Order: sequence, then C-alpha cells, then structure tokens
Amino acid sequence: MSKLALLSIALATVVLPLVAARDPNPRRALKKALVWVLSFNLFFVFFLRVVVPRLG
Repeated sequence: MSKLALLSIALATVVLPLVAARDPNPRRALKKALVWVLSFNLFFVFFLRVVVPRLG
C-alpha cells in the first residue's frame, strides 16, 4: 500500500502540471495546476487519515 501511495504522489506531481500546461494562457494554466495539485493533496490526506486506517 505504501508503494502505491508514493507512486501516486510522484505521478500527480508530474502529470497534473503537464496537463495544465496545455492551456495557451499561462496564468490560467498556473491556476489550474495549483488547484489540481491542492485538491489532489486534500484528497490524499483524507484518504490517508480516514480510508487507510479502516483497511487494516
């Protein structure tokens, strides 16, 4: 489980800004990247604090 968690963090750190960079407007792309990374981090914290303890 820990390897999957680390892999998802690494992928999100690379993939989310890459997807946002396709936007032709640089400011909007930066905002998208920041919002997506922040929302991923919030979801990940929720997952680690609530879901993972219930699994084991």
